[in-house]
Amino acid sequence: MTRTLNVYLNKKKVGILTETNGKVYSFSYVLNNSNIISLSMKDLSQKYDDKIVRPFLENLLPESKIIEYISKVYLVSQNNPFSLLSKIGEDCAGAISLTNDNLNDDNFPLKLSKEKFLSILEKNEKGASYYQKGMRLSLAGTQNKLSLLIKDDEYYLPNFDYPSNVILKLNNTDFTSLLLNEYFSTKLADALKLPVSNLELIKKPYPHLIIERYDRINNIRIHQEDFCQILGVRPNNKYQKEGGPSFEQIAETIKTNLNNPTLDLINLARILLFNYLIGNCDYHAKNLSVLYTDTLKLSPFYDLLSTYIYDDLSKEMAMSINNKYNIDDITKKDIIKEYDNWGLNGKQMFSLLISEFKDIVPLSERLLKNINSSNFDLLKLTNFIKIQYSKLI
Repeated sequence: MTRTLNVYLNKKKVGILTETNGKVYSFSYVLNNSNIISLSMKDLSQKYDDKIVRPFLENLLPESKIIEYISKVYLVSQNNPFSLLSKIGEDCAGAISLTNDNLNDDNFPLKLSKEKFLSILEKNEKGASYYQKGMRLSLAGTQNKLSLLIKDDEYYLPNFDYPSNVILKLNNTDFTSLLLNEYFSTKLADALKLPVSNLELIKKPYPHLIIERYDRINNIRIHQEDFCQILGVRPNNKYQKEGGPSFEQIAETIKTNLNNPTLDLINLARILLFNYLIGNCDYHAKNLSVLYTDTLKLSPFYDLLSTYIYDDLSKEMAMSINNKYNIDDITKKDIIKEYDNWGLNGKQMFSLLISEFKDIVPLSERLLKNINSSNFDLLKLTNFIKIQYSKLI
């Protein structure tokens, strides 16, 4: 048995995804197309097999319990990315849309009433499924989140013709400070001139983050892909110790594929140092993406937060620094050597960046004061930043 899905980049058909016997995938570009969907599939004349196509598809999907909810709502296997994306693939990360031939001519987005929106937040707080038919949730990651279109202060469920423009991150009932943590960390990165998205923390009646999508401009989808997709790594192998990409592999990919590798290598070095300073041990290759604009470049940074401050979470980095994983074992020399491994002058790069970050401690303290938070985890984070910075100077 064979099934197909049309693959679009910003509403332009670029290829056909084929599933054979319910388990084998292939992808081919259509004739007269000049756009690629992935750096792992650059040859427009080639037919790509399951080994390359499957990781790309799987990395479009959520990794959390949302998959289970979706499979129950649509009565499809949670282990079949083709079936899942046939139901929710109209508004993926980047410019990708996957659809069958049954698109509606009148495809106006479904409005989400205030009552329904509050119901979603409330159900999440209670640990219940907030998923419902019509939602487009093909957003990779482990946090509970969904994509929405906000227009004139009204909320809509996005579709093929009307892309989402924000990501809504819901409260994590196991780590109740996680949203505040991400808000603080992202604002700190912004204060240090790192490229990040705008975001807003809403505290009442139920905590949630509203994050502007950097892969949407004036209701137009901008393509992107993460480094697991680029390097053909399945999401369950995203950690370096489990076969996932390393910083060095990402640096090499930047040098061979991106238009301004010097700038992007500097930004990669920046985010490595920033994550070390805040204790973001869970920064794996799915948290780094390439944005397809007029040029290929690193996307703004996302999913920035400190995992170190939570006693129950691992202190091992998702990607090693000079072959060391435990953040407590990593030294200034290791960071310099890691930069050397990318072909940079490690000492010069470290000196440049530590100078750029010289105000991280007072900035974090000022930010804490501006947020007006006495949250214990944020107090731990600001103290941790002070300790980490002192190790490097």
